[in-house]
Amino acid sequence: MDIKQLRYFKAVVTEGGFSGAAAKLHLSQPSLSKAIRTLEGQIGFQLFERTTKRVDLTESGRVFYERAVKVLAEMDIFEKEVIEVKAAGSGEVRLGMIESVKNWIPDVLGWYRTAYPDMRVVLKEVLGRADIEYALRNHDVHACLTNERIDEPDIVTQPLYTEKLVLVMHAEHRLASQPDVRLADVAEEPFIITGKGFQTRSNILQAFEEEGLELNLCCDADRFETILTLVEAGIGVSIIPRNYLGESVPDTVAIRELASASLDRTVYLASIRSRYRPPAVEALLRRMGGEG
Repeated sequence: MDIKQLRYFKAVVTEGGFSGAAAKLHLSQPSLSKAIRTLEGQIGFQLFERTTKRVDLTESGRVFYERAVKVLAEMDIFEKEVIEVKAAGSGEVRLGMIESVKNWIPDVLGWYRTAYPDMRVVLKEVLGRADIEYALRNHDVHACLTNERIDEPDIVTQPLYTEKLVLVMHAEHRLASQPDVRLADVAEEPFIITGKGFQTRSNILQAFEEEGLELNLCCDADRFETILTLVEAGIGVSIIPRNYLGESVPDTVAIRELASASLDRTVYLASIRSRYRPPAVEALLRRMGGEG
């Protein structure tokens, strides 16, 4: 039994039959059928119930398929790692990131560019929890900068720094001239917040719940850039990371800190615990973590 046979077997299952699988694999149908029969002979049991109309997995075939999918996924990752090891001297490092780190990461990358001029950095916006876990496990990125602490056996999260979530409103808003603003002062305002599955949304909802207030939600938007544009247009108010705005706050908006522990949060560096990383990649992750 070899990897090619497992790929053939998986193709027959996913394509729902031999003809579709043969076309996808660029093989003749007789060649594919022979390969599957050879595999069945090697493992000692039948994988498919063959009829004139369809091909179904046998009970043993279903068990075999579950294991084959896992083996092929591991093989795909292994092949990616081999490529990375080969290119370690002049390869690339891929980072997933949230929007609010855009004003934090340039200093780190400036150092990295000087220390490792032959390395190419690829930044990929990875926002939701499910996307972060998928990107890490699929080896699409070496690590992710995220505002979520991910407690999974295969993923390690290292705290980097804390950031505040602040109220943003139009510069001519009725509260823009008020030095101190409480959450209760804006409870009835139309709010624009990130969509379901985003940590910022959870932080905001928790802050309102802790004070016994109800959020007046008017818009969902996945990106802070979109939220800020809507605030500048006077559509509503929002709560976003102070770091996203950087040093230069637009004249069209006003910001205020709100007294709520739920609006303070940590930014983490998340990575796969057992993944091999070339030394040049590891050096960047250590620098982001405050080492070196």
